[in-house]
Amino acid sequence: MRRKPSVYGMPNFQNPNSNDQILMTKKAYKKDIYERVYEFAIVVVKFTRKIPRSLEADVIRRQLIRSSTSIAANMQEADGSRTHLEFRHSVTVSKKEAKETKLWLRMVSDLYPSLKTEADKLMNENEQIIKILASIVIKTNT
Repeated sequence: MRRKPSVYGMPNFQNPNSNDQILMTKKAYKKDIYERVYEFAIVVVKFTRKIPRSLEADVIRRQLIRSSTSIAANMQEADGSRTHLEFRHSVTVSKKEAKETKLWLRMVSDLYPSLKTEADKLMNENEQIIKILASIVIKTNT
């Protein structure tokens, strides 16, 4: 009996009886990271609606929306790249945008204590995305 793959197609290491394959196909891997950054951008945009309205908060909100949606936009650009070099460049830009998103989420977490728990969860997901993107850049660098 074949078990359903865990979230994002990653092997299910929590279940020792899982029949999930350790290695994923390149196509499945690509689809998963694209969907993951898209979903992250959607969640961040919805999260920004909870930030209180003020002059400084509006600046942070706009920057957070720009950087988080840019991660997904650049990954879509990477998907349509014609060369290996274009692909790597787009993924690198996505990684930079993810690092900027980390800064804005940290500011929200520090400036608005009522949003700290949710911002920290988003920072955790963002950190995982940064690691995935860094891994892609390293693997495509060879």
